[in-house]
Amino acid sequence: MSESTIVDFPSFLHEIAAEHQDRVAVDGPTGALTYAELDERTARLARALLASGAGKGTRVAVLAPTGETWLVLCIAAWRIGALVTSISTLSTPAELAYVVRRSDAQLLVGVRRFLSHDYAAELEEALGIEQEGVTVGALYLPSAPYLRSVFWDDVAGLDWAESLADLASRADAPTAPGPEILSAVETEVTPADDAVVIFTSGSTADPKAVVHTQRTLATKPREVQGIHGRFSVSPDDRVLTLLPTFWVGGLTSILGPLSCGATLVFSPGPDPESVIDTVVDFDVTRVIGVRPGDTRFHDELVRRGLPESPGVRGLTAAWAQPDPTKERPHPESIGWATMGMTEAFGWHSAEALDSPALAARPGSVGTAISGFERRVVDPDTGLDVTPGTAGELWLRGGSLMSGYYKVEREQVFSRDGYFPTKDRAIIDLDGFAYFLGRLDDMIKTSGANVSGAEVARALEQLDGVTQAHVVGLNNDGAGQTVVAAVIRHPGADVTESDLRTQLRATLSPFKVPRSIVFIEPDDVPVTVTGKVKASSVRDLIEARLAASQRLGS
Repeated sequence: MSESTIVDFPSFLHEIAAEHQDRVAVDGPTGALTYAELDERTARLARALLASGAGKGTRVAVLAPTGETWLVLCIAAWRIGALVTSISTLSTPAELAYVVRRSDAQLLVGVRRFLSHDYAAELEEALGIEQEGVTVGALYLPSAPYLRSVFWDDVAGLDWAESLADLASRADAPTAPGPEILSAVETEVTPADDAVVIFTSGSTADPKAVVHTQRTLATKPREVQGIHGRFSVSPDDRVLTLLPTFWVGGLTSILGPLSCGATLVFSPGPDPESVIDTVVDFDVTRVIGVRPGDTRFHDELVRRGLPESPGVRGLTAAWAQPDPTKERPHPESIGWATMGMTEAFGWHSAEALDSPALAARPGSVGTAISGFERRVVDPDTGLDVTPGTAGELWLRGGSLMSGYYKVEREQVFSRDGYFPTKDRAIIDLDGFAYFLGRLDDMIKTSGANVSGAEVARALEQLDGVTQAHVVGLNNDGAGQTVVAAVIRHPGADVTESDLRTQLRATLSPFKVPRSIVFIEPDDVPVTVTGKVKASSVRDLIEARLAASQRLGS
């Protein structure tokens, strides 16, 4: 099968399983699977899903950390054309309830416990599940009206859920569909079928649900492998990714290595001790997702008396201390100037850092990749600006999303199919792009998107808070830092620590502001039309923080 015909996930899986069948696809403390065994195991679970009534378009929510369980569940669902929502393992009960309902999840499958979470207990709280009178496999909940079945790896003490083992065993029932039916089902999966929903904070208070197709799952990771050139993963690599699979970066860091026959090595946890144990014990050659200058990993290596640079690609940036003299931290480890977003399934622009063309254009994020068309327009008129002029970046083609779930197409795309990104950018005459910031309140922090409006709304629901304004402050090496300016109720003595503690009950950790300053109503900068000026709020917070640091020094 030629590479150009690999345009849906079943075809993608069959090709890599045939080409690399005896190579190890998955390794780690829980055991190893070859590519042939991964194919067999996911085929059995796919037939079990079919026996349960699932099929093309069935909404399957997967709640599991980056690892073998997540991988097998998602592949099985994609093989039958189901629409998978990968739920954040950082979700609070309120966020969990929102995603399950918004995604119209019919089946929820996953791991019951991870870190401090008991997701079964949290789901009971989030959806108001009453064990008494609930029928297994026929849940009817006003809070999640489409949800019918929930499967966990551990169902002890639960009358309303079933086990993943029970789900898999349905493939062995006398009435279960056989391999020939699965093959026929896979034949009907098309490149245009929606395959995955990725929730990401939006420019409004509610998270957006980005939908990508089977074509994107099957083609984009392989394209990125080709774009990477000498920085790409090779079939001989043993790759450990720390990126969560409910974000685009996590998906591509899993599917990219699989596309070339590499081995995925999964750590039992994201903490430095577990990661370094896994690197050493399972001969990891590449780690993805460690931020440059992450002192947690550096300190753990020093504690163990290990060399600071063990020769593992992707780790040298983490083992070494940050170098403040470099504009881009440790470029020899990063390799590429890039610009991307969830809606593009990762990168839409890129260029190698050692490219002479990029060296002549400091600050550029490169040219278009993966078949993307880009234009820069005046955000007020929608008309193209001249090359070298700042405006809003619009995208079309390539691995662009099919849309936002439950949002009409005309509300998302222009009449000619372009997606307004709300990114301020310049594209020069040679097609090199420069990122200048956001037109809206989106905050990009440590690989995630955070809506300032969402965080502000959460703050304003807390006792003692009258008004909140949330912005991002530039933070070299980690995108932006979430910060807030808060107006308290008259007489309220709520503190920054109080607010941060309360927010952790409703927001994922990466959304909680790192710093909160208190201001008075007259401090809020507004335009002549009464709109709050986000840039001025940012300047105000930055000045207050700088002043407090000076006072404390």
